[in-house]
Amino acid sequence: MIVRGASRWLLRRATVALLCILAVVVLGPTGAGAQQPERVEKLTIATEADKGNLTPYSFRPPPGVHSEMVGLIYDTLFLHPYTEEPIPWLATEASANADATTWTVKLRDDVTWHDGEEFTAEDVAFTYDYYRDGPPNRYTHHASDVPVVESAEALDATTVEFTCERPCPTLDLVTLADLPILPRHIWEDVEDPQTYTELPVGTGPYKLAEYMEDRSYRFEANEDYFLGPPAVREIEMPIVPDPQSTFLALQNGQVQTATRPAPPELQERIGGARDVETVEGKRFSSIFFRFNAERPPLDQPEFRRALDMAINRQALVDTVLLGRGRPGSPSFMHPDSRWFEPQEAAFDPEQAGAVLDETGITDSDGDGTREYEGEPVSLSVIVPANDPLQIRTAEIVAQQLREVGIELRPESLDPGTLSQRQNALDFELASFQGVPHLLGDPTQMIESLASLLFYSNPEYEGLREEWFEAPTVEQQDETLREIQRLFAEDPPAFTLYYPDTTYAYNSSAYSGWIPVEGHGIFNKWSFIPEASERLRVETVAQRSAPAPAEEPGGRTTLYVLLGAGAVVLLAFAVFLLRRRSARGSNEDRI
Repeated sequence: MIVRGASRWLLRRATVALLCILAVVVLGPTGAGAQQPERVEKLTIATEADKGNLTPYSFRPPPGVHSEMVGLIYDTLFLHPYTEEPIPWLATEASANADATTWTVKLRDDVTWHDGEEFTAEDVAFTYDYYRDGPPNRYTHHASDVPVVESAEALDATTVEFTCERPCPTLDLVTLADLPILPRHIWEDVEDPQTYTELPVGTGPYKLAEYMEDRSYRFEANEDYFLGPPAVREIEMPIVPDPQSTFLALQNGQVQTATRPAPPELQERIGGARDVETVEGKRFSSIFFRFNAERPPLDQPEFRRALDMAINRQALVDTVLLGRGRPGSPSFMHPDSRWFEPQEAAFDPEQAGAVLDETGITDSDGDGTREYEGEPVSLSVIVPANDPLQIRTAEIVAQQLREVGIELRPESLDPGTLSQRQNALDFELASFQGVPHLLGDPTQMIESLASLLFYSNPEYEGLREEWFEAPTVEQQDETLREIQRLFAEDPPAFTLYYPDTTYAYNSSAYSGWIPVEGHGIFNKWSFIPEASERLRVETVAQRSAPAPAEEPGGRTTLYVLLGAGAVVLLAFAVFLLRRRSARGSNEDRI
């Protein structure tokens, strides 16, 4: 990726890219998915919840569940590993004009839909217009809000031009890497996409062959996938809400892995089971408490700040996660995100008590509970009943807040009721699991804090407007860091911890799993490991090439190998990849 204008960030990225190439060339790739596995007939993978029939409009994950299953069916223009530049997928290259309001994207010409129809630029243009103008879903905010894509025009069969209402220098980093592309020949006749119940048709490596509500999913390999047939011919996915049952099934050989990470208290036992191996999945995840700022006294920033100071996050990591994680940060974003600005949460119960005293929330009758407007301060926090870690977390936070005179009552709800209560703002505090898109994408600091957390702060609003007007990634990055520094004084949520995400799998059944930054091991990379590795190496190689001279302020992305030196490096890397693949390796890679 080539970015006009010098910056310390760019210099760091260029250095890292060069080191990545040297590492691949000298050492060869390693990791759970480095080797090309033999083709497997079938895998059974437990998933934690019913997520609908997996169209972008019917996908209904419970809080904290990411959209990797949708990614098996649909492709995006780029793939997003969160800590690196996006990898070209349906697109081959993208370039922006000087003020980053217009992007031109070139597409592959060898892609077909699951029903055999040809994929073209008309599908891409239609998709973005459909998302922008139609009813909302998990993805539409990237076309209708952050950013506002005014138009998407097919210039020819393999070229699309995007025009944004305001500068959109991160369009390729987020929007183009997140929105699933829809087949125009099907969706142009769908008047109400939210009630569409047909099985989805995409360009992805798998077709959804069967969906049994609240029971299971069955996927079949797309043998005509443009990157080659997937390594697993059939994937059966039973819905198993309970984590204990999930990993007991793994130990007993009934499933070969799960979409959810292994709970800390089960990891040692799981790792000792026959043929079961564990790997750090590198999935961006957090547990945080949303607060309803419309409910007194949570509407007072000083009261919220006092609660924040009363929470001992390190104790949560040590007790709930058994040390397998990191304390939460007011920055909200994941510490491994490239946009993260480190901010340390202050644990100071004595100061928390002093702040509460100053706000007039005191224990006037000496019963150990403070009062607000004459009534004891008793808050509830709603938590998912099928997540023991979040329940235990809420119980410990309740004990910690009791030390400063605040009562907190955990209330366990089934995932469906929990979602309804959160959507209706029918809560005081709500436990929430952060997902990669929320914790790793820069636009989420602009969009989700307003729409999901209903965060309101005049200084934040000013910085948010600065971000919208910034024409370069570097300027937006600095504004994001200013926003995170603001959060140290006025947090948008109580981020409690970032758990390590350890995944378990049966290595005798399949060994092609690729841990990808932000995603874990259940992702489309894992089912097409050789092609994924090749594209990743190509992307790293082109990033190390020197940028051509350009006008200051603009930005260009070229996803091709630049120069004979990069070609030689790539050829040598792929040669070593294949030679190394024959040996096999189970070390972590991405």
